[in-house]
Amino acid sequence: YGKSFQLGILVSLIAVIGILPYISLQLKAISASLAILIQYPTVAMPQVKPGASLLSDIELYVTLVMAAFAILFGTRHIDASERHEGMVAAIAFESIVKLAAFLLVGLFVTFIVYSGPADLYARAEASGTLKRLFVMDGIGAQTSWIALTVLAMAAIVVLPRQFQVLVVENVDERHLKKAMWLLPLYLLAINLFVIPIAIAGLLHFPPGTIDADTFVLTLPMQERMPMLALIAFIGGLSAATGMIIVETVALATMVSNDLVMPLLLRTGWLGLSEKKDLTGPLLTIRRGTIMLVLLLGYVYANTIGESYALVTIGLVSFVAALQFAPPILAGIYWKGASKAGALAALSGGFVTWVYTLLLPAFAR
Repeated sequence: YGKSFQLGILVSLIAVIGILPYISLQLKAISASLAILIQYPTVAMPQVKPGASLLSDIELYVTLVMAAFAILFGTRHIDASERHEGMVAAIAFESIVKLAAFLLVGLFVTFIVYSGPADLYARAEASGTLKRLFVMDGIGAQTSWIALTVLAMAAIVVLPRQFQVLVVENVDERHLKKAMWLLPLYLLAINLFVIPIAIAGLLHFPPGTIDADTFVLTLPMQERMPMLALIAFIGGLSAATGMIIVETVALATMVSNDLVMPLLLRTGWLGLSEKKDLTGPLLTIRRGTIMLVLLLGYVYANTIGESYALVTIGLVSFVAALQFAPPILAGIYWKGASKAGALAALSGGFVTWVYTLLLPAFAR
């Protein structure tokens, strides 16, 4: 859209505000998993103590450690291409770790705790409460399924971290040919045991006692398999860490390139336009943005996060990112697409998202 300054600012603001729930989800997942793990052999959800001091808040320490990791991995130096090959190698490694951890837990639950998928599904069939979960009952369930599928399709491209890896970090277009079959294969592998673990958790734990988000960790703990529980925790930790690093680096790049630096250069504040080397100010802005975004994610997790399941928090961000899809698709495929249209679409979509999803979360 003609390298629009206004559009850059709007996209950056939507990205930062819209992705906060997703970052808070990762922080909450790490801190909750750690709190559950250190209670072993007791298997119970950690209790939130009213009036507890900040110094005893695991989530705050997790936030600060994540900020340090993101700064070390993503903002050690400024590269004109904005590529971070070390970061990509780290993300590739954590992807293998989390897949291996998930498959190990899935195999253990399905074939050792139970006698295979047939046994699990037979037990679920015999349980009246679980049996109804296998049927798409009513128009609400069907429309939800379609909406979630559309959200997932868009998220693979338009979430800032996805766009960072897919487009910005890409060093060779031929890699896309491999990604076209390897990514679906990876998604298939990591989802193989989702339903068996979900069924096993619902069969194992009385309703309302253990959050379904934590079954991958709590099932091995319940079966007195501490090493497997530790492997599951490491898999979850690596997944959340990888997501936080890429997401915050992508947001920091957007904020510095499209928001802060253009404003500083236009206003003449700090005299940046006269400097030949802007590496120092750029790195400072990006590191500050990473710290700010993670602290805002921490605040969000503490104020809103307790009211919702982890998956619901994530979907709020998916809907925010979905606003980017129409202008991107229109810009690629329709010659009549204009900057004014993109600004109107993004503004309207963002206001609707704030009113229908963000404000109700604060109200709750």
